Amino acid sequence: MNVEKIDIKKGIRLFVLPTGKFKTVTISFCFHRDLDNDYTYNALIPAVLRRGCEGFTTLKDIQRHLESLYGALFDVGVQKKGERQILRFSMEVVNDEYVGGQGLLAQSLYFMNRIINRPVLHEGSFIKDYIDQEKENLGNRIRSLINDKIQYSLERCIQEMCRDEKYSRYVFGSEEDLKSLDNDRLYGVYKDIINTSPLDIFVVGDVDPDKVKMLLEQSLSMERSRIKSIPVTPYKKLKTKKRTVTEEMDVNQGKLVIGFRTNVNAGDKEYYPLLVYSSILGGGPHSKLFINVREKASLAYYAFARLERFKGLMFVGAGIDVDKQEQTLDIIMEQVNAISGGNITQQEYQGAVNSLVTSILGTADQPSHLIDYYLGNSIIESGITLEEFVENIKNVSIDQVVEVSKKVIMDTVYFLTNKRKG
Repeated sequence: MNVEKIDIKKGIRLFVLPTGKFKTVTISFCFHRDLDNDYTYNALIPAVLRRGCEGFTTLKDIQRHLESLYGALFDVGVQKKGERQILRFSMEVVNDEYVGGQGLLAQSLYFMNRIINRPVLHEGSFIKDYIDQEKENLGNRIRSLINDKIQYSLERCIQEMCRDEKYSRYVFGSEEDLKSLDNDRLYGVYKDIINTSPLDIFVVGDVDPDKVKMLLEQSLSMERSRIKSIPVTPYKKLKTKKRTVTEEMDVNQGKLVIGFRTNVNAGDKEYYPLLVYSSILGGGPHSKLFINVREKASLAYYAFARLERFKGLMFVGAGIDVDKQEQTLDIIMEQVNAISGGNITQQEYQGAVNSLVTSILGTADQPSHLIDYYLGNSIIESGITLEEFVENIKNVSIDQVVEVSKKVIMDTVYFLTNKRKG
C-alpha cells in the first residue's frame, strides 16, 4: 500500500492511503499535544466539541445528519503515545461510488471542519451544560479504571515507575483537575489546540489523493499561528533503582506487574529484535511465560509481556494467587535471564516471528489500525511501510534478540493484593 503524504498548510499534513479493500472511506484528524499540565483539559475538549457545532447544535441534530449521510459513523477519542496526547476526530462514510456519487466525502470533510472549527458557543465560550455533562462522563471514565483490575494494575505500575516523568499522567486526565477545571481556560486551551498543534489527517479508502487534497483545502477553515514542536519522548534510563510497590484492595486474585526499561526507541533498528524478544517472553501460547509460568508451574491465570514503543518500556503482567508473589516473580525472572543467556529454542523463536507477522499483516484489514500504524510512523518520522516492517521482523536473528535483551533492565515491581485480615 502506497501512502501519499501531502503538506497542506502550517503544521497540517495529509496522509492518503488509497486502497480498494474497503467499501467505506475512513477519515481521522489527529491533533498532537504535549502531555503537559493541560492534559485533563486536552482529554475533555474532544468530548465537548462532539456535542454540537454551527448548524447542528445538539447531539440529536448531529445524529440526524449522520443518518442522512447513509449512516455515517463519527466519534472522538484521546490516546497517549509516549509523552504526547493524540486528540482524534474520526469519521467513516460509504464510498461515493456505491451511492451514485452523492459527494459523501466532501460532505464529511465539511462536517468535520464544523465540529472542530465551528463549535456551538454561548457568549464566546463553550456551553456550560455541555461542559458539566462531559466533565461528569470523563470523571466516571477515570473512576471506572479501578473496575478493570488488569488495566488498573498496569496503570499504577506506570505511575510508580514514571512518577517523575510526564508519562505517568493518565491519558484521560485526573479527577483533581476536573474538580477545579476553569471553563474559560478550557476554551483557551481549545483555541491553542486549533492554532498551534501539529495536525495529521488520514484518509483511507478507494480515493484519489489529489481530489482528497482539493476537498480538504476547500473545506478546512482553520487559523494557524506558530506551530508548537512536541518534545521528543525520553526513553533511555540506564541507571534505575529497583522498587517494589504493594497495594491492598478487596480482590480475590493478585495482579503482578513488572516494569522494565528497554532503552530502545520505536525508531531504532534494535526495535525489531526487541519486538521478537517481547513475543518470545510473553506474546502468546508459544512464549516462555505461557509455557513455564502458566502451564508448567500453574502459577498464573494469565501472563503477558507488552511493549510501550514510544517510551521504551516493557511490562510483564500476571494474575496470580496472592500468596504466590515471590515464587511467580522468581520464575518470571528466570525466563528473562534465560533469553539474555541465549536459551531460546527454534520453536519459541519461530512462534514469535509468525505471531508478530500475522498480527502486523492483520493491521491492513482494519482502517483504524492502518491509521494508528501510520500515525506512529508520523511520530517517529518514519516512512516504513507495513510490508517493510514485516520483512524487518522476518530478518531478525536469535543472536540479535539475545543482544537486545541485555539492554532490558527491571525497574519497578507492582503487586495488587487483597486486604490483610485483622
